[in-house]
Amino acid sequence: MRTPDPRTVISVLLLAAGAALSSLLGIFRDDDAPAEQPPELQLAYYLDTAELTGTAADGTILYTVRTRSARQNSDSDSIELADILMDYGAPGGLPWQVRADRGHIPAGARVIELQGNVVAVSGAEAPQQAIINTESLAIEPATMQASTEKYVRLTFNDRHLNATGLQADFAANNLKLLSNVNGKFIP
Repeated sequence: MRTPDPRTVISVLLLAAGAALSSLLGIFRDDDAPAEQPPELQLAYYLDTAELTGTAADGTILYTVRTRSARQNSDSDSIELADILMDYGAPGGLPWQVRADRGHIPAGARVIELQGNVVAVSGAEAPQQAIINTESLAIEPATMQASTEKYVRLTFNDRHLNATGLQADFAANNLKLLSNVNGKFIP
């Protein structure tokens, strides 16, 4: 049997020592440290001066929503709106126009939640015109139903009613004040 070359023995020992050292480093490595993930790209939308139109089955326009900006929140798929103007053209009823500073459409919901200086005005001529002022209003555009639990001021025939909460059916032109209703009617 032939004796191996000392350089070969040293090379094999160094390789074995390196393998053992790397194995030990792997055991003592901090497994609690999170592995860095590359950033995940998500698809979201941002629109300037957007207009949304809802139609009936026969193609009749039921409502139009105009907004200065619409931004989809990629975390929740909800949509944020700014400076909103909404027109309802209720078939056989009075048209309504609704304005608000901002709005929110939750993911999967069929409601637009309006906030900030919400004003809804019926299309009737004064003095039959009704004006609703509140800080928030949830509207279901397809059914033309709206509601709030906040303070409401209703103005009609130069008269004012104040209340807490409102349920409105814009298609039937029916408004229901919910509680703490007060006002003054001077003939």
